[in-house]
Amino acid sequence: MFIKFLDHDLRYGIGHAKKRLIVTFIMFFFLSIYHFWTLRIFELTDPQYLESPVTTADYFLALIGGCGKVNLISGAENYFVMPTMWFVFVLWMQFTSLYYPFAELNGIGKQLMVLSDSRGNWWLSKCVWTIINTITNYLIVFAASTIAGLCFGAKPSMQANWYVSRELYMKADYLTSSTTLNIWPVFLMTGFTMIVLALVQLILSLILKPVQSYFVLAGYLFAGAYIQSPVFFGNYAMGARNALLVSTGLTMPFGILLGIWLAVLSIGIGYFVFQYRDILGSDLS
Repeated sequence: MFIKFLDHDLRYGIGHAKKRLIVTFIMFFFLSIYHFWTLRIFELTDPQYLESPVTTADYFLALIGGCGKVNLISGAENYFVMPTMWFVFVLWMQFTSLYYPFAELNGIGKQLMVLSDSRGNWWLSKCVWTIINTITNYLIVFAASTIAGLCFGAKPSMQANWYVSRELYMKADYLTSSTTLNIWPVFLMTGFTMIVLALVQLILSLILKPVQSYFVLAGYLFAGAYIQSPVFFGNYAMGARNALLVSTGLTMPFGILLGIWLAVLSIGIGYFVFQYRDILGSDLS
């Protein structure tokens, strides 16, 4: 029965959501172009920007990199700069998986659940759908950014130039490389973090409601942008705070273990709550 639930979710939750997928591509294609204009500005003040060929990794890191660690000590050199592009990215990623699970439950989902007499399979199907949907949208964002870079003459590569750190307000003294930065680990860790946060949002939507859970998560992400700490898991979605790129960053192994724990906890709590809550007699949309 689980396979039937999942097949239904993939067909209606992703296959019939072509407009949303197209909007995702168009939105992040144009947001990625911002890096091109930033380069033009920096080249006027720093000729070094002209010495290295721009890569598609530059465009992607500039889009999802976030911002460097904020020094909370009064009078310190660096200060908090709102990572607007990163916020648009993470909030949109969470929005893409916000409504379908419980909108479906308030529609045909209740009928399917009654006929199958299996709440557990319904919940597990929605968890797997959330993972697949997040991966799909993440790959679309990556494709949009890469194509935008290619359209503006960028070299296809996953090696970002060091000077992108200026856009992300990273301190050059703490960079792990003075030439190029391999962003493959950042690409994988950011995607993993988006999956974990989507699962956390799913359980919050079950306990609260989708809209409330979205704003709670948004507030949590905002706090994490200001404070670099594993407590704020969204930090692991910032390339500018990855220990492989900057010495003051967060380490990936601990982030992966923490993410797995959060994901399993979210799925497990949701499974338990869903078994005993009055789902059929309530409106969760």
